[in-house]
Amino acid sequence: MKPSVRILALVGVLAVVGTSCSAAESGEPPSTAPILSTTTTQITTTEPPTTTTPATEPPTTTQPPSTTTSTLVPLDELQLEAQDVASGFDAPVLLIADPDGGQDVVVEQPGRILRRDSKDVVLDINGDVIYGGERGLLGLAYHPDFSSNRLAYVNYTGEGNATIIEQFTVRQDGTFDVGSRLEILRVRQPARNHNGGMIAFGPDGYLWIGMGDGGGSNDRFRQGQRSDTLLGAMLRIAVGVPGVDTYAIPPDNPFADGVDGAPEVYWTGLRNPWRFAFDGTEVWIGDVGQNAIEEINAVSAGDAALNFGWPVMEGSQCFQSPSCDTSPFVAPVDEYRHSAGCSVTGGYVYRGGAIPELDGHYFYSDFCSGFLASYTDTNGTIDWTERVGRLGNVASFGIGGDGELYIVDRAGSISKLARSS
Repeated sequence: MKPSVRILALVGVLAVVGTSCSAAESGEPPSTAPILSTTTTQITTTEPPTTTTPATEPPTTTQPPSTTTSTLVPLDELQLEAQDVASGFDAPVLLIADPDGGQDVVVEQPGRILRRDSKDVVLDINGDVIYGGERGLLGLAYHPDFSSNRLAYVNYTGEGNATIIEQFTVRQDGTFDVGSRLEILRVRQPARNHNGGMIAFGPDGYLWIGMGDGGGSNDRFRQGQRSDTLLGAMLRIAVGVPGVDTYAIPPDNPFADGVDGAPEVYWTGLRNPWRFAFDGTEVWIGDVGQNAIEEINAVSAGDAALNFGWPVMEGSQCFQSPSCDTSPFVAPVDEYRHSAGCSVTGGYVYRGGAIPELDGHYFYSDFCSGFLASYTDTNGTIDWTERVGRLGNVASFGIGGDGELYIVDRAGSISKLARSS
């Protein structure tokens, strides 16, 4: 049994988290995307080097490397702080490193993307974004081949509460060419919440899309345990493929032929994977719970057709009945109960240079209580809250161009996890 984070005070606020819906139930035609004949990049099974950063980020040498210490401090003596670095944003929900090596960019939920320090706007689609509650501009990812194709992708809530994935060409000055926008995927939502929102490129070069169960409570729309719907699932598609108008289906997707499930679906059984991240070939998912448990999952990106259990399971516990068969489902590596918070905000595995003691620690928080915790197989869960302080309404984390971990407070500020002076 993994140790749990300490009991933390619950702040009565709503989390910013999301969903999506099946083609069959939304009235949309089934996917006609072509199946790629070969994968673009094969996933390796060897352990990643300790300097690995998520695939969508530039090398950490694009900015001066962080200062390191020659002597590692024991974890129970390590002092950390959240250093304020920027403020004045309008409901920020994500920070992403600039692939050209410039200022990090910040995604604002109402529909804009800005440079972190100068506040220069690089994209404004506010007029097309449905904003409110868990809806809005929720995700951004730069293509792994950005240096050659200049492509970027966004995830936002559009007309009819649909989840929309769009492609943009980015100019040399870092601004998005609105005239180049291309709709890649549209998934109509049956409710206004559980919209997922995170998109990121995996080590395979494919675009991964986290989709919630359609909203409401108790998996109201019965999407979680279905493979033929794009809801309650992790989707995996190939974008930016020469000769393909929108997207193609990776041939090793478990339902690539569309016979037993939707071709885009890679994993099922998710309630609301608001934020997920890659660390080498591993995927870390913060899946938002319902009545009692918030969970963290860590699995190999190469393991297709995984089922995370919702709504049969909530975290490690049976949800629909007092007892259930847990054998088909992936068990979380870490979890906490609602005595400590209300909505998990998944983060990243730390691989920065400034605090080498934290190498390999997966950091996460809670939107309501604002604690800061990390998890490793070796150390279990460490609660850093007393040392760092409460972080506010953490909507997301981010890895900056310097390779360090940043914290996004939806109230409008960005802070950086740093060694305390």
